[in-house]
Amino acid sequence: MLFEKLKKRRRLLLWLAALGLLLGWSLTWALDSPQRPVLAERDDIRAAAVHISGVACGQFSEGSGFAVESGLVLTSAHVVAGVEEIKVTAPDGSSGRGVLVGFDPGRDAAAISVSGLGLSPVAMAPAVAVQADEGDVGTVDRDTGLEFVPYRVLRRIPASGVDIYEKEAENRYLLEVRSLLAAGDSGAALVNVDGEVVGMVYAVARGQREQAYALDRNEIAEFLAGIDRTPLATPPCHAL
Repeated sequence: MLFEKLKKRRRLLLWLAALGLLLGWSLTWALDSPQRPVLAERDDIRAAAVHISGVACGQFSEGSGFAVESGLVLTSAHVVAGVEEIKVTAPDGSSGRGVLVGFDPGRDAAAISVSGLGLSPVAMAPAVAVQADEGDVGTVDRDTGLEFVPYRVLRRIPASGVDIYEKEAENRYLLEVRSLLAAGDSGAALVNVDGEVVGMVYAVARGQREQAYALDRNEIAEFLAGIDRTPLATPPCHAL
């Protein structure tokens, strides 16, 4: 009799332990969602993402970018500020010389004309991102190539302050996101689960590993609306 009771108790404890493990896994899955792979949109950014590089004032500068129109790539202004010869490299290793055709130090956005890379433009989202929206950031590293970093939108905020030259800038809208991004990811596209761009990596929060900021899709659209693809002179190097 005693043996049967112990056997039943042991079976109950095993079931409780299994239930506890399942509950713990479920909570981890829910709370750690920015690290979960979001796969549907990756094909849309795969053929649009590029690596941007060059030398500015004696220092190597690099970042990511993405095609928004045929032969037109978007990236961060601070990535190409002071760069006379802009190199645009696709994930397959093919590269071409880019020509600067748009530059906004306040929004920290730049547009580059480039041809011969076989890039496929990624579409802009029809509406701004809202809290809890998620997807992938398509970054391109010069050594490891194309990488996907999941993100989740925390909030959309108006931002004021200075531009890349530390001069007062007009307010612009940013997305505050939870994502494991690094400084070299500037200019990468935030793509939602429908394969559409909702933002561009703007900055990584200092001292907060999982927090970053992205230029809002409305800011990107307004910037692109003012571009006529006329080549621009090399802008000064940005403030360090």
